[in-house]
Amino acid sequence: MDLSVHATSESELIARLRDGDERAFELLFREHHARLCALGAGILGSDSAAEELVQDAMFYLWEHRERWGTVNTTAGYLYTTVRNRAINQYWRDDTERRWRKRVEQGEELVLVHGRQRGADSDTAANDLVSALDRAVAELPPRCRQAFILRRQQHLSYAEIARVMRISPKTVEVQIGAALRLLRKRLADWL
Repeated sequence: MDLSVHATSESELIARLRDGDERAFELLFREHHARLCALGAGILGSDSAAEELVQDAMFYLWEHRERWGTVNTTAGYLYTTVRNRAINQYWRDDTERRWRKRVEQGEELVLVHGRQRGADSDTAANDLVSALDRAVAELPPRCRQAFILRRQQHLSYAEIARVMRISPKTVEVQIGAALRLLRKRLADWL
């Protein structure tokens, strides 16, 4: 049976997606991919980052298609998902850019109890690195694996999901848990 956007009602398309119809998913992907990428690129300022974000969102959609209980329109769901993910990514990237800029400019960074970069900054930095290494080693195994793949191997959530054989959302949850635990364990250092 040939599916086309106009010949298939929205409710039929959603039902087919829930049932695992790959042709319906392909139709949905082809219909919205370019516009979703344009939306993401407009927020992120990068075509490649937007492409990766859209692919992650579509992968998430496919992996969680059975839970589409309240979805009435695929377009609304997709555009909202991509917009929210792009905004979150933009703020994460912006925070990292600002931090890197401060470090590159040699800005004085205050560490524990008011110590600043200076004569003993190498010792303080080494102590912080050691504390971070210990804290990472103490993370639960799945959190640690997701954190290392993201922060040290620089893999995307989708790539980590494939490596760990979990969903991208689970990757997000694991990394979030890792960051919370690290913040708590390193609170005295920051």
